[in-house]
Amino acid sequence: MIARPLLRLARNLANVHGSWRLRRLGYLDFVAARPAGALAPQGGDLWFLYCLVRAQKPRLVMELGSGCSTVILAHALHDNAREDPNRSGRIISLDGVADWADVTRASLPEHLTAICEIRHAEAVEEDRGDEHGFHYAELPDGNPDFLYVDGPALRPGRKICFDALHLQDRFPPGFTMVVDGRHDTVRYLARHLSGRYRISRNHWLHNTRFDLLP
Repeated sequence: MIARPLLRLARNLANVHGSWRLRRLGYLDFVAARPAGALAPQGGDLWFLYCLVRAQKPRLVMELGSGCSTVILAHALHDNAREDPNRSGRIISLDGVADWADVTRASLPEHLTAICEIRHAEAVEEDRGDEHGFHYAELPDGNPDFLYVDGPALRPGRKICFDALHLQDRFPPGFTMVVDGRHDTVRYLARHLSGRYRISRNHWLHNTRFDLLP
């Protein structure tokens, strides 16, 4: 077990480093235009996602819960295509709150709009036995090879996002999913996803990665 003060220090250092790297690229300029109530960008999380998408070069990213991550994921896809046009990709991001979907849409630099679609989709309650949570009412078509789970908003007594289970029949070989926090969701998916996954926990960034194995 890693001591909490060390975890906090590691996370703070990751945020400083990630923010520095992204600012050098000019990819955090959009933050100044976001409203006062918007969540501040977490540089460590965003840099982690940027580097992972740059390395894996997915064709279709699906994101559950829009925000700063949407812009950074789109930047990573744009950079992949600029480096190799044969590795172009696109992102579809869902948000359960129409106003926040609009905020994310307004945050998106113009050159990224062609590869990034932000949709408002209602989050509806779902029960599976004694487990309670949510899923998005309208999931996009397509076979995502990268899924980022940071939505919908959960509440006490409903702490699981079930969407990955609704999508799993579409996951292609090489599929990767990152779940931000959401430990009840991670626990449930680890038990109930079909197929074999390598599951790795990033303790200082509080995320969990699922890689589909052959």
